[in-house]
Amino acid sequence: MTSSAPRHAVRRRRFSFPAVAGLSAGVLLAATLPAQFATAAPATVVSDSFARTVSSGWGSAAKGGSWTASLGAGASAAVASGEGRITGLKPGASARLALKQANSLDTGVRATIGLPTASATVYTAFEIRRQSDDSTYRGRVEISKTGSAVLAVSRLNKTVEVNLGRFTLPGTYAPGADIAAEFQVTGSAKVSIRARAYPSGAVAPGWQLSLTDSSSSRISGAGSLAFWEYASGSNTNAASTTLDNLSLTQNPTTNANTPAPVPVPAPTPSPTTPPATPAQPVTPPVSTPVTSGDRGSATVGSTRYAVPAGAILVSPSGNDSANGNSNAPVRTLAAAVAKASNGATIVLRAGVYNESVTVPRSKTLTIQSYPGETVWLDGSKQVTDWNTSGSRWTTPWNYFPSSQIDGISDNPWFVDSAKPYAARPDQVFLDGTELTQVGSAAAVTAGTFYPDANSGRIVLGSNPNGHSVRISNQEQALVVQSPNTVLQGFGVRRYGTPYLQRGAVRLSNTGITARNLTVEDNAMIGINVESDNTTLDHLTVTGSGLLGIGANSAYGLKVQNSLVLDNNDQEFNAQPVAGGIKVTRSRGVDISNVDASDNVGNGIWLDESVYDATVVNSRSTDNTVDGILVELSDHVIVANNELNGNKIGVIVYNTANVQIYNNDIGGNRLFGVKLAQDERRQANTALTGHDRRRPLPDPTLTWITKNVTVSNNVFGSGGLFQIYALDGVTNIPVDNMNLVITGNLFNQRLTGAQSTLVGWGGGDNRTVTRYDSVQALAKAKGSRWNNVETTAVLPIASMIAAIKSALGVAVGIPDDVAAAIGVKSGTKGLGVFDD
Repeated sequence: MTSSAPRHAVRRRRFSFPAVAGLSAGVLLAATLPAQFATAAPATVVSDSFARTVSSGWGSAAKGGSWTASLGAGASAAVASGEGRITGLKPGASARLALKQANSLDTGVRATIGLPTASATVYTAFEIRRQSDDSTYRGRVEISKTGSAVLAVSRLNKTVEVNLGRFTLPGTYAPGADIAAEFQVTGSAKVSIRARAYPSGAVAPGWQLSLTDSSSSRISGAGSLAFWEYASGSNTNAASTTLDNLSLTQNPTTNANTPAPVPVPAPTPSPTTPPATPAQPVTPPVSTPVTSGDRGSATVGSTRYAVPAGAILVSPSGNDSANGNSNAPVRTLAAAVAKASNGATIVLRAGVYNESVTVPRSKTLTIQSYPGETVWLDGSKQVTDWNTSGSRWTTPWNYFPSSQIDGISDNPWFVDSAKPYAARPDQVFLDGTELTQVGSAAAVTAGTFYPDANSGRIVLGSNPNGHSVRISNQEQALVVQSPNTVLQGFGVRRYGTPYLQRGAVRLSNTGITARNLTVEDNAMIGINVESDNTTLDHLTVTGSGLLGIGANSAYGLKVQNSLVLDNNDQEFNAQPVAGGIKVTRSRGVDISNVDASDNVGNGIWLDESVYDATVVNSRSTDNTVDGILVELSDHVIVANNELNGNKIGVIVYNTANVQIYNNDIGGNRLFGVKLAQDERRQANTALTGHDRRRPLPDPTLTWITKNVTVSNNVFGSGGLFQIYALDGVTNIPVDNMNLVITGNLFNQRLTGAQSTLVGWGGGDNRTVTRYDSVQALAKAKGSRWNNVETTAVLPIASMIAAIKSALGVAVGIPDDVAAAIGVKSGTKGLGVFDD
């Protein structure tokens, strides 16, 4: 595993998010999204994070062979500070760095391009399927002196270049900004090409270019890879750029649930009429505030569960041959489980237990801590036997867990090439701080380690003398196979769980309850649920490598009163599985009074045939992707939540019958609420995502975005659109989605730098009409809709007075939503109810 940046301060490469210009209603164009998935298994051909120092040229990639440089006069190439650099590229000159050994047909390329630190016009390109006669496809990112950028695709046949497509990227980029670029080239009889580019660290948009080359001059055979660059002859000075985080994947998998591309409004005149003044309520609203209560586990060691007669006691000082009473405890939890009869209670005395335990199907148990005593199940062991080897230290070791995900080592669908060791569950902690894993013994420096399986050792770069060093040596804490078992009052930490084993705590039967557990610093998933009627109550789940809480086929799941923070600290790709909470193929799901914030990825994600779910009275803020994502699901309530500081506050994707009520939504970097649709349909039973316990196809789900109500929400400033709706693939106009927008308080838009109120998609997968006032929205789409907007641009934290003055616009909360959040039916209010 590779340690992350300090919690609440996850490092991202520099970028300036594109500014949005324009004002008032207008028509925008957004490119189409892809409708295909690769069918062959992806394989990494090239991976290069430039974690080396080379003074001349780029040396050899971590995977993919050596770089060959061809540089214009005065230009030089080097590797330093984790970047491949091209410097001194004079006006009118070009440079090429090639990986001639990297041969691929169906190809996906991803990388980060660092722009010149001074204004310049530069053309960069990845040359894909490069042939011996220099024929190639070029995926280009072109940056101008003004910071505007263009994404383009061309075909070079020897010396003749033909442009195949162009897309103007949103906004502008500052000098020195980083652009993430992705290109896919697949097929032979017809060559399909897709491209997108966006600020590094931002959520990937949908494919901004998607085209087919079927000409007789197409390049139909496999070829190599190169990075090419040209500095415009109009530049005043030489230009310098960087390349980082490069990967080339053969048989790439298209990511299906990326957002549609963000259109850039054209500038329009200022409004000629003043913005609406928020309506004054005739009478004060009647509401019953929701009391959310505390969140998270009790401090480990503070719970006081009663010890019943006949309980089996466990103590680190016990003996496994003892009878397990208070005077003769057993030493291990495993021995206690073996000794226990069905229905027994096991009580753990204070201490640290380095165990991996399975509760069999035949034994329903309660496992808890002794009153007032601190108990940890710890998947690591203290190591004091170190040998010095120069500036490194080694110790013999024999636990090297698998990095396979779905049968593929370091699976590139999951693993970001910038974090190549994320799927390797090896963990080392120095004085409680997780160290960073590197790829070889030679790469070990202070603060890093290398698990050398070939030599059976751990190589450490920090002096262990006088320090506590712990190394993960266990896969899982608990696998519960019995129904109705209860776990309560202890902590679980530092388990080196491979993906195949899913969670450090794995709950595999019905009716299980886990309460007042602290689950932290585990390599993959903190808690994984795989059966019905599970209750997770007052948990604290932090520092999980991939995902805090995962649940699949978990009807009747309840996640309540919990903290799920700072997960995916290994920075796996946000899709297909990463972040705070993900629930799939489940019914009757209740997520309430949960804080799922500061996760890398999505905070709360309902996916693949979740039906009848509520996400209420919760907080999902400052996640790197979405606050709440509901996908391929139906009948969902999202109400009374704080959804601030994400990429998108709420996204409704291929999901019907969604009620979005009384949320605070602000400071999200793209959209407050987004509706999206792609080609997936429940009727196509060959697709992934069906609930196999239901009829196929399932008549209760369609996977079509429809019947969405957005009411009583407060939209703070920030982002590009407060509400954005577009089917980017299957030509469903938003007019046919039955979207209702009423009773909301929007943020006023005064200039193009502020977020548009509503973007409304047409039926061509491209056209989005922008509405910049509540009057324009009502006139065009819903004459009975009653929304208001602020009289100034305000962040959520500064909207108390605006909310009070606009209360009269709120609509009565319907029965099911009111019951879910705990207020009387018909209550009127704006945003989150105060505790």
